[in-house]
Amino acid sequence: MTPASRPLGGRLKIRLEALGHGIFYLTLRLFGQLGAYLLLLPVIAAYAATSRKIGRKTAPYLSRRFPSAGRPGRWLAMIRNLTSFGQVLVDRAWLGIKGGDLRGEFIGYQQLEELVNRGRGVVLLTAHVGNWQTALARLDSLPTRVHALMRYDQEAAAKHYFDLRDGRRPFEIIDSEGPWGGMIEATAALQRGEVVTIMGDRLVKGSAVTVDLLGDPARIPEAAYFLAGSVGAPVVVMFAAKTGRKSYQLRVWDSWYPRWENREQRAEACRNSGARFAKNLQEYLDEYPHQWYNFYDFWQQ
Repeated sequence: MTPASRPLGGRLKIRLEALGHGIFYLTLRLFGQLGAYLLLLPVIAAYAATSRKIGRKTAPYLSRRFPSAGRPGRWLAMIRNLTSFGQVLVDRAWLGIKGGDLRGEFIGYQQLEELVNRGRGVVLLTAHVGNWQTALARLDSLPTRVHALMRYDQEAAAKHYFDLRDGRRPFEIIDSEGPWGGMIEATAALQRGEVVTIMGDRLVKGSAVTVDLLGDPARIPEAAYFLAGSVGAPVVVMFAAKTGRKSYQLRVWDSWYPRWENREQRAEACRNSGARFAKNLQEYLDEYPHQWYNFYDFWQQ
């Protein structure tokens, strides 16, 4: 949908969002990361106090992650979750506008590099956790091209860090809204021995597997496992975590090769792979419970 074809209310909402982000970008330029963090405080407080919608969006995850917390505890968890998310948005703009001095460690980089050097391609599976765009920025050190299979809206008010900076993008985008969901391009990249990153924690469309996550069944996309198994590439789970105001950690949590010989084995391999990813995600959430930015009912689909 083009801007002109959107309803008036939709265009107004986009303009208001752009204005809000513009204020944060100006604050970043004038006062840096810390100044934008301080601006977050009244914005989040007002949003949490006046919007019932955000409570409904965060409740499905927070009620499962903190089942024994009462209403005050749940409200505090929501504030911490929103603050963490806001800081990540500030960080990615700071990274793009100011070139941000973010320091980090990459645990498992050598393991990832060894898998890349085998020449079979790598499906790098991540999630909407921590400062995931920092992870993408660090992947340009790998000895091959990197592609991100993602939905990319150039007109979105919340700009990616690579839209806010000058210079070459450290990876190439495969639009998941393109023909066949970008799977043809992703397959070709893997066959050339390249890396394709995919978000494994959000089902927008396509086939899915049902896994246990935080005690209840949830549906997650199976595209990453099908893609890897079809070309003989490994799946590598990597998550980013914000560990301080100017520090982060990237960690390779797991890796495996989905394999099958027929349709029945393929379905089982994808289910097992989905369960393995869900286990990794839950382990991450045990360490960083406020850094999963999942603002919809993951379990209701």
